[in-house]
Amino acid sequence: MLGSLGTSAHETGECSFSFSGNPYEDFGRLGLDLQNCQIRFLRKPRNNGTAITGVFNISGIVLTAGGRDYAGLVLHVRELWLEKRAWYRQRREEKRVQYLQRWIARHPDTTTLPWYFEY
Repeated sequence: MLGSLGTSAHETGECSFSFSGNPYEDFGRLGLDLQNCQIRFLRKPRNNGTAITGVFNISGIVLTAGGRDYAGLVLHVRELWLEKRAWYRQRREEKRVQYLQRWIARHPDTTTLPWYFEY
């Protein structure tokens, strides 16, 4: 997402602000509700280059991530959170279709759908 082309920061996924070092402020600027976090700076980087790790609770979703630096960590956590939200959205849509199919199977003679199945 960060390497994609676009005309604005919203489309490219890049941030147009500088990081303050306070995770609550930084996640707030990204539009995320950070409720709790634990960040660890490693003494020496791991073999894959990870030098900072963290556990983040964003709106009740707990994510763990690592990065080369603080800014990379914050952007990586944001990307993970967006992926998780997309997964939740997809599951809700799949459940909605399943409920609709089950309802139609129980009521095969109905010509109109109830209001809660209309999009």
